[in-house]
Amino acid sequence: MAHDDPTDDGLTRRDWMKRGGIAVASGLVAGCTASSSGGGGSNGSEAGNGSGADDRIQSSTGTSAQGGTTRSGSYSVAIEPVGSVEFERPPERIVGGWGFVADVLMALGHADSIVGLARPGFWYQGFYELLPSVKPRNVDEIPNTVSKSYSVKQELLYELDPDLLATDPNRFIASYQLEPSKVSTLATDVAPFFGNLSRSKRAPSWSNWPDGKSYRYYSIPEFVERYGRVVGERERASAMIDLYERTMDDITSRVPPKDDRPSVGLLSAFTNPENKGYFGVIDPIPEIDKTYELKQYGDLGVVDAFADEYDSENAHYDLKLGMEGLLDVDPDVLVFDEAVNALGGNNVYGNADAYEGMLELLRTDPVGKQLAAVENDRLYPGGTGSQGPIINLFQTEMLAKQLYPDEFGAWHGLGEIPENERLFDRQRVADIINGTL
Repeated sequence: MAHDDPTDDGLTRRDWMKRGGIAVASGLVAGCTASSSGGGGSNGSEAGNGSGADDRIQSSTGTSAQGGTTRSGSYSVAIEPVGSVEFERPPERIVGGWGFVADVLMALGHADSIVGLARPGFWYQGFYELLPSVKPRNVDEIPNTVSKSYSVKQELLYELDPDLLATDPNRFIASYQLEPSKVSTLATDVAPFFGNLSRSKRAPSWSNWPDGKSYRYYSIPEFVERYGRVVGERERASAMIDLYERTMDDITSRVPPKDDRPSVGLLSAFTNPENKGYFGVIDPIPEIDKTYELKQYGDLGVVDAFADEYDSENAHYDLKLGMEGLLDVDPDVLVFDEAVNALGGNNVYGNADAYEGMLELLRTDPVGKQLAAVENDRLYPGGTGSQGPIINLFQTEMLAKQLYPDEFGAWHGLGEIPENERLFDRQRVADIINGTL
């Protein structure tokens, strides 16, 4: 939509945004110009496959499953927990979260619509550089809409004047300590929310706006499909989903039998005994299948070396160990979570050298040198959890080669895979991004 151009009825974009907000049961606002329905379902629910009546774009004279009728020329798209959101035209200025939705929008050819992110540094750009004729974004130029102390920069949101807040409003409430009334104000005065936090299993204390009931998770293809409709790119979305699902089906069908897989330890790339006093061990198996943060580990059937060791009392990490404790378990392979950010130069954790320091420590420490993964040179960078379809394609390929080289070929390093050893078609991804369908 034109940013401040009048609509056909003489209203500016901001005017019709303000005019059209419809309050839902909780008193918050979910949509632009149509009534909204909150999410049902339950945490971890697999109900719904993206083809239900409440998920379809309504025609200009169509009637929704809830009985509402769209205005001429408008369309609506539904997502839990915000319900059905009506649009006059595709949004051109979008504020997102940590990089997931940004990767989805890149896949849809709309990366330039991102005008703000909660954590721009977590939108890893390195994989886009491996795609022909695809221009990465400079994340240093994208405003950070959440402060280092995890509070929403509300004045900045007004200044950015977005058409859409592509994030789960519960993120603002549960993680950024924003009062529901303030979220309602943002939805009315700034832009509607359209998002669902499916990164990982939501905590028991999750706010579950709007009605206090838990709501469903969405898979990566379901997000691509919904955002494709939001930005008017249904054909691009369909093409990306087709490529993505065919690739995943091929890779996962080739995973070796469990007895032939190495044991794996997933460690934080930025936490070690020298800088924190311990290694931070992460459970690599997603608690909810549809969540995307650890998706490649679940899809590739990772054998977790620490499966019987976790301590539920640990904060943040599933397990904290010293060097001796690591040797006691002695995984065949060590993968370092979020290391691609360090290799890509993103200083998102305040210490870009911590990953290299981790590797040096393991290779020089008298105990660390005894680890099988060190002796066999099986220390690998892990991916970012802020992964949509493109980043997940690369990171699934990366992990498949790291863990199962006999089946998928050797991993030579980021950006070093010969064309005949790649597990998906880079040119096809680029063509979809660029609209060559």
